[in-house]
Amino acid sequence: MRKINLLVIIILVIGAFSYSFAQSDSYLKNKIIVEGFYLRNLGNFSSVWENASGGYISYGIAFPEHNYLMFRVGYINNKLRDDVEVNDATLSIVPLEIGGRYYFTDTRFMPFIQFINGLNIVSETINLEGNQEDKTFVKYAWQVGFGLTINIVSFLSLDVSANYQSNFYEPEAMNTGFEYTVGIGFAIGN
Repeated sequence: MRKINLLVIIILVIGAFSYSFAQSDSYLKNKIIVEGFYLRNLGNFSSVWENASGGYISYGIAFPEHNYLMFRVGYINNKLRDDVEVNDATLSIVPLEIGGRYYFTDTRFMPFIQFINGLNIVSETINLEGNQEDKTFVKYAWQVGFGLTINIVSFLSLDVSANYQSNFYEPEAMNTGFEYTVGIGFAIGN
């Protein structure tokens, strides 16, 4: 009896995976995407803040004809250069963004281009000679890039992308850089 139960379970699992691989003629679906990233800062900003890392969580809405609308929030932590002579400094950013992707195909491998813009809530702490200065301000940010979504099964995907971004930090030290992301997408609904 145990062998029959085990055989039935194996057949059901194989059937479920087969169904998930073949059930949909469209991979473009509403998704929640969780991403981690590395950001290489450029320009005058990078003379103080070497690089950054962080993560995003996005909600995406699929539209017909390869279009995708995204809402995303995240956290960015910038790393101070070793040669900067400041006792203690931190710079963190919380991006609140909206944007879109255009997928060139609706298959297992889906290359895309994207444009995202929004507001960054910037928190900066600098400790100079025992005086700590805390600032919080809001700045506009935008990003453009390209990437690839690999649909592992109909409800699970892997996303990779490379983006150029510009966060309006200070006029003399624009926070620009190249961002490299890797994420996992979970389809919601059919």
